[in-house]
Amino acid sequence: MTALIGLDWGTTSLRAYRLDASGAVQEVRSGPHGVLQVPAGGFEAILTEWIGDWLKPDLPILASGMVGSRQGWVEVPYQRLPCGPEELAAHLLPVPLQSGGMVQIVPGVCDEDARGHRDVMRGEETQVIGTAVSSGLLILPGSHSKWVQVQNGRLERHRTFLTGELFAALHQHTLLGRLMTSTDPHPEAFARGVEE
Repeated sequence: MTALIGLDWGTTSLRAYRLDASGAVQEVRSGPHGVLQVPAGGFEAILTEWIGDWLKPDLPILASGMVGSRQGWVEVPYQRLPCGPEELAAHLLPVPLQSGGMVQIVPGVCDEDARGHRDVMRGEETQVIGTAVSSGLLILPGSHSKWVQVQNGRLERHRTFLTGELFAALHQHTLLGRLMTSTDPHPEAFARGVEE
């Protein structure tokens, strides 16, 4: 029996997870319905089209990612780090559905360094909490890779690096890209990069 629907609604895609009471994934659906592809006012229509057969008025729906950004369904203010699951849960933004039920949107998080430079993330905070890692450094690769420091189950600090986006730009738009012909993994080069 489904206990929760989890949505990872990012810039370029929507991933929906149907979970049972133990947290086990019963079904996953994903597609190119990111916030950039949703017309103004079209979020509920996309949700209904994509997972309408899952929806029940009393079934909790938790959404994270860019769906809570200024370009998303509803903007949800960032929560400042450090914070943990309790603070994020206390600041969920409920969005009632016309069909009944409600979507709860998770706020992103904001980190500020000693010089006042801000760094933000939306969606990755939910992924980090979902790992159940109590303490350590988590690296989330992607277009905008996140390095997240977790201590006692709380997100303490994070930094964003444009690793994936920089690689794509170099690969597709520079002379260096012509030299990047192999798609084979190179573990030694990766290890050197991590060490550096």
